[in-house]
Amino acid sequence: MDRLNFSHFYYFYIVAKEGSIKTAAEKLFVSQPTISDQIKLLEDYFQCSLFERKHRQLELTKEGFLALEYADKVFQMSRELTSRLRNDVKLPKTSFDVGMSPYMGQFFLYSQILPLFHQRDYTINLRHDNRHLLLAELEQGNLDMIFTDEKETLPSGFKAYKIGQNRTYAVAHKKYKKVKSNFPEKLSEVPYFAYNDNEPKLKYEIDLFFRQNNISPRIIGEGDDIDLFQVVTENGLGFTVVSEAAKTRFCLNKDVIVLGEIEELQTTMWGVLKQNDRGLGYQFLKGKLS
Repeated sequence: MDRLNFSHFYYFYIVAKEGSIKTAAEKLFVSQPTISDQIKLLEDYFQCSLFERKHRQLELTKEGFLALEYADKVFQMSRELTSRLRNDVKLPKTSFDVGMSPYMGQFFLYSQILPLFHQRDYTINLRHDNRHLLLAELEQGNLDMIFTDEKETLPSGFKAYKIGQNRTYAVAHKKYKKVKSNFPEKLSEVPYFAYNDNEPKLKYEIDLFFRQNNISPRIIGEGDDIDLFQVVTENGLGFTVVSEAAKTRFCLNKDVIVLGEIEELQTTMWGVLKQNDRGLGYQFLKGKLS
């Protein structure tokens, strides 16, 4: 079914209100190209231009003014609905809601959050979404904590706690063990199964690592499902680049070996809370839960 993407519509709404893509990007904690891309997708959906540049200024078209009029109504009603439902429902909160940015999904050791499940007063809900949307939900109180690989550009009122490192490895079937002796240069001699555009940051960083090391393997396919990566690896179709958690899982099969660690792709994992939060999330991030 052809439906309006409300994330794209919200980007348009903020740009129209701020009058600047740069200011909107700062407010939404995303890059200017991201804003531009989302607005282009919205214009493609509406089949018309919503903005035009005049004398280096961004101005709404007549269609843009109409879209803004509806956007004002849509998001005002959204705020009213949220306010009414929250104010009418006084039941104590029995869930602990955690957000996780998409990039984290491939690297997060889920065993780390097991202590949360021992809290009898809460059910634990996990949600994956874009970082800026998770931050907005945390600000509004719809989430209690988020996990992300970036602590930069956090809005005031938030605090990040380091919870671990993401280590990254190239893994393959043991028939490619000769590559270990001259890693990573010999990766060019092995077929490669890559990440697709659903993992843009990870894909970019791996491609950058390849370019910096003059590595150019033959790409046999792309995907974002870690189970598919495991099947490709175990069947000797090519090497894959995966997190420590996935590496450990893959290597349960004795035919799978680690070709080498890609230290350049090591990143830090952060847990983010509101500044003054001293509840369950704070206890977890400070290691006070057993």
